[in-house]
Amino acid sequence: MEYKINMYSDGNDPFERESDNVGVLQVYDKDGNNISSSVKVQLFLNKNAMIGLGTELIRMANNSFRKYNHTHLEPAQKDFLCQRMGIFLTPDSSELIISCDELGIIDDYLNEE
Repeated sequence: MEYKINMYSDGNDPFERESDNVGVLQVYDKDGNNISSSVKVQLFLNKNAMIGLGTELIRMANNSFRKYNHTHLEPAQKDFLCQRMGIFLTPDSSELIISCDELGIIDDYLNEE
C-alpha cells in the first residue's frame, strides 16, 4: 500500500474530520509514578528524523496497529546503537515507548472535566 500525503494541507484532512485523531502523552519518573501534569516534554527532531519517524508511524498505523501493540526506542550507546522507528535517540535522551490504543474522540476527554 502506498500512502500519499498532501504537503499543502487545508486543515481538512480525513483524520481531522471526526476529531478522532487523539493521542495521550504520559511521563513517568524513575519510580514509575505518572508525573505528566507537572512536567513539560520537548521532542527535538531534525528533518530526517521527522521524515523517518513519520514514515514509521504511518507504517505502524497501517500494518501492525492493534490495541496495546508498542515499541521501545532506547537511547544510543557506544556499545548499543539502535535505530528504531526511523530515528536514533541520542545518549542523553529518555526512552520513548510508542503504544497503539483505541482512544475515542477528543470530546470524550474534554467532557470528563
